[in-house]
Amino acid sequence: MGIRSIAFDLDDTLLDTTGLLVPQASQDAFQILIDAGLRLDLKTCEEHRLSLIRTISHKDVFKKLAHEYGTAATQAAVELANKAFYHPRLPEKLDLLPGALENLNLLKKKYNLYLVTAGFQDAQAAKIKSLGIADYFKKVFVVNSLNSEKKFTAFKMILDGDSIKPNELLCIGNSLSSEIKDARQIGAWACYFEFGEDRGSVPKEPEFQPHFHIKTHQELIAACQL
Repeated sequence: MGIRSIAFDLDDTLLDTTGLLVPQASQDAFQILIDAGLRLDLKTCEEHRLSLIRTISHKDVFKKLAHEYGTAATQAAVELANKAFYHPRLPEKLDLLPGALENLNLLKKKYNLYLVTAGFQDAQAAKIKSLGIADYFKKVFVVNSLNSEKKFTAFKMILDGDSIKPNELLCIGNSLSSEIKDARQIGAWACYFEFGEDRGSVPKEPEFQPHFHIKTHQELIAACQL
């Protein structure tokens, strides 16, 4: 394949964000909306979230529920809810997903590694610090998806910075609509790490089709021929 550089996603790819951070973060976000007039209780909010997250992002979940079950004040509180969710309270030390550290140690010896993550700059930086993984990566890119930024731009910067062709870059992540679609768009290899909350099956459209599909880090090196 001729891979020279690898771009990893962070949330639900290296870190179990769904298991460790999402339950408290989503409760905090929904409480802000409820305090601002949302006509749903926390249990019902969570039921809506689990159903909607299969097809839309959390920021769109908060916006949709505020519009359908809230007031003007609720809609005005969506930005605060986004901040509560995307900047969650963190423990002092976070652990990587099983097998992730072993992969980083092995792959760093052979490839330029990058971290391309979406969210708030300070929140993602805090996660990286808590995980203790900054030194594994040549560069960290934080894409502000709340401002509709795309990982496509970061992938293009990796190609330009390393002076490599698109087919010499491998992008690994759990979002078909983000890193997989953007990797395909730029002509890079795309590895779908199926982990986290269920967002539904892989769409049939070519732009969402990964070249590789894994569920654990133990599968990564063999599946992607690394």
